Amino acid sequence: MVAIALLSKSDQEYLQKCATQLHFAYGIIIGQKAEPGKYVIVHLAKNGDEDVDLPMPTDDSGLGHGPHKVEQIDMQALTNQMISAFKMIPGSFDVLGVFVTSVNAEIINEHSAEFKSAKRLLFDVHNLLKQGSASITLKEEPNTEYLYLAYSSSTKTAVCKMYNYVSNGGTFSPMDYRFVEKPFEWFTFECNYEMDDVFPVVASDEKINIEMQFHNTIEWVRDYLQASEIFIQNETVEDSQLLETYVKRKRSNAKSTACTDDCFKASIFLPIKCLISKCVNPIQVREFNGTIHFQGTITSRIWCNPKNTLADVKRFLREDIMRSLTARIQVYCDGLTDPNVSNESIFISEPPRRVYFSISSGNRPIQFSEYIFRGEAPTVAVAQAKQILDLDITVDSIVADWEGLAEDDAFNEETANSLDTSKQKVIKHSERVAASRELTRAMYMLGIAVALLVLVVSVVVQFILK
Repeated sequence: MVAIALLSKSDQEYLQKCATQLHFAYGIIIGQKAEPGKYVIVHLAKNGDEDVDLPMPTDDSGLGHGPHKVEQIDMQALTNQMISAFKMIPGSFDVLGVFVTSVNAEIINEHSAEFKSAKRLLFDVHNLLKQGSASITLKEEPNTEYLYLAYSSSTKTAVCKMYNYVSNGGTFSPMDYRFVEKPFEWFTFECNYEMDDVFPVVASDEKINIEMQFHNTIEWVRDYLQASEIFIQNETVEDSQLLETYVKRKRSNAKSTACTDDCFKASIFLPIKCLISKCVNPIQVREFNGTIHFQGTITSRIWCNPKNTLADVKRFLREDIMRSLTARIQVYCDGLTDPNVSNESIFISEPPRRVYFSISSGNRPIQFSEYIFRGEAPTVAVAQAKQILDLDITVDSIVADWEGLAEDDAFNEETANSLDTSKQKVIKHSERVAASRELTRAMYMLGIAVALLVLVVSVVVQFILK
């Protein structure tokens, strides 16, 4: 069976627009592998190096100064866009591949040099992603399959291939595509993941690398989530059940109000026995040099296809929470002037909060997200949406109140408590040092007194003997 990519008519209009205005454009494909061999595309985003709103300056050939062939694509810019977009999309979606669009019909010729260049491009991009997999913003290993979509505005046709990466190169396999009129059906799942966890800082040096320690805690949180139990609408569900079957059953139940607006609530339960029995690498720490305390709530919102199983839903929720946590930590670490700190230092920080914006219309539009710090204007999210996802959104359209800011009183109280605790430790340490010095002085004086007593006794004894 040949795999197929399903796109909307608006995606075709977007490809046509990019090719017409820029002559040549490239970008990323965002979507979901809804079932084996079926990929549903939810968004196309051209690379931010090009600006569709400005007329392209042309050279003598009439083409813009930007790339006008696949071999001229900036693979580093493309890789950076994929990494940045990965942090902004829900856990139910992924960066599936790359698209190119051109006024030239040669772009869709499978035997042309363009397709050979596309193989080299995807091979190099994968290697760059693999090199960056150590970053806490990426999955442990990047995908080895990538969609490649080439579109020609002159013929208004496209060619879609599946690129399969191997260590010594890569191959294209046949793939079909279709632009569909009817909008895709999605079910929304929402979850709040409460965190109040303390993790050990394991480092033997006087200086501690904060980013490395955060990386360790992320791996522990990942193990926690893998060992967790997820309930949908406060009930256990069968993992193998299709989502469309589950929704049909809920809707047929006259007493159930769970399916209002096709939005479902999920909750994550993490019992201790679950950790002991399921964790692959249970935490065993015998000595540590400090602690990292995570406290707060991570909001999660995902969109699932009717052909997804409930096991997929649970996996998407876990993935979304991990992406959100790692994105916040990476943003925080990027702002550090020096990642190495003393093991006696105390840091109390408020990471950025998650804000949402829609990429489609309707009652339950699909939403992507961005992260902004306290005091930062939502215009930051507007700029990022344009630069990374080529979305024109307004400040008013940003949903910024789902994750609330930490209360100033509570934040200041915790800061004061931490500082008081530190101060008490210093005072107790000073008291111990002072007591030790007093004891040493007393022992010294006692030694002198005993020596003088021995001397006096010896003189008296000698005088009597004489």
